[in-house]
Amino acid sequence: MKKTLTILTFLSLIFCIVSCEKEEDDKINFYDSNHRVGIWVNSEREDTLEFIDNSNLIRKGKPYSYEEYLYRIEGEILFVRLLESSNETQHSILTDGKNTVVLGNMYITTGFGDNSGTFIKQD
Repeated sequence: MKKTLTILTFLSLIFCIVSCEKEEDDKINFYDSNHRVGIWVNSEREDTLEFIDNSNLIRKGKPYSYEEYLYRIEGEILFVRLLESSNETQHSILTDGKNTVVLGNMYITTGFGDNSGTFIKQD
């Protein structure tokens, strides 16, 4: 009986480990350039970030007509700058979910308004 219980416990543990690894494979990770490339939309602000590759970005939408940027990620900060500029803006990567990312300092606000933006990866 004890041997059967040990085998069942071991098989359950293996099943849990395999299941957890599969979930991680399906996760879109904003820090991984292979997953980041593509279109990320903030529908409530009508704003779009299109990551072309691991250094080029296009921002389109209501507040931005069509602007090309260079970008880089260091730690939990997204640095963005216009092609012809040496000045960079810093955007904290506040959360990184399955197909969403919340970036800080994305919009101009007055007072204590929330200037973060939630972007959802489009298929």
